Amino acid sequence: MSHRWSLSSYRILLAAVGAGAFGANSAPAQEQPQPAPEQSCGRCLSGFRFIPSSIVGDPFATTYFMNSTGGGMALDLDVPVHDLDGNLVGSLTGDIGFLLLAFDYQKSIAKWLALNASVNVIGRIGTSAEAVVATGVSAAVGGSFGATVPLFRRESFLVSAIGELRRNSAYEVDPYTFVRQVVDSGYTEDSKSVLLANTKGNRYLLGLRGAWGLAPWVGLSAQFDVGQVDIPVEGKESVTGYGLQAGFDFAKLSRIPVATSLAFRGLSGPGKSGDATVGGYQVTELGIFYTGRASFTIGGEFVWSKLAIRAEDVPDLKAVQFRIVTRLDF
Repeated sequence: MSHRWSLSSYRILLAAVGAGAFGANSAPAQEQPQPAPEQSCGRCLSGFRFIPSSIVGDPFATTYFMNSTGGGMALDLDVPVHDLDGNLVGSLTGDIGFLLLAFDYQKSIAKWLALNASVNVIGRIGTSAEAVVATGVSAAVGGSFGATVPLFRRESFLVSAIGELRRNSAYEVDPYTFVRQVVDSGYTEDSKSVLLANTKGNRYLLGLRGAWGLAPWVGLSAQFDVGQVDIPVEGKESVTGYGLQAGFDFAKLSRIPVATSLAFRGLSGPGKSGDATVGGYQVTELGIFYTGRASFTIGGEFVWSKLAIRAEDVPDLKAVQFRIVTRLDF
């Protein structure tokens, strides 16, 4: 016996078939295991993705590329001026402007090893006639090669060993010292070498880096290293480095993809001023970063630092600078 199907019956049948097809397609998708956050993020601990910093390195053996570009001012330069008898007759004062460019690349070779290399360029010049006379013009070019070896990792904690070799060359035009040497001893080969000097230096270091994920929105990083600076004139000098960073990811507390970084790095020992490319022996950083993409981070850093001057009668300089930092994780 045949039955007539009404239009509403066809609608019910199509709805049932559609629901069955949707359920058949969605069931396998629901059964597929999702990757854990720790597995998909190479520099995450306890759900916190660590914020990059140009002054404190992280302990993760991941592959990444990072660039830092910036500039700033070294303030309150005060160089004493003496006459031929050694009496203080005045001083040269002013500010120094400088530019910074740095590239860092790290390649993960295995879970237990990553190799890294970097290139740093710093140029400076006085912002007034007195400052140019007192400090001249200088540029420092440096590079490094190192390794990161994770030693101990848990869900919220990581400790790695690091080793690094840094080489740098500083080129300096020093008209003030040149004139003083000419007045004292005449125009000689020594005085000519002072006018344009090229100083090379090496730094070797071994140390530890650690990271601690306190919560999905906050984490701490620290580093400690010991090493030696080798400069032709001064010889070999010991230097100790240490640093601490605190990162806060506000995207985990709200929908705003912004993170901040507070960091400090210090150098101590006779060789603390031996590497012209590190930017000072005491450096404090405040960073603000965009974290909307997992593999790409960009932000700005405000940096305050102290720079040691090897001349005994010249006080240390205080510098302020701004850097744009980008990082790409692979």
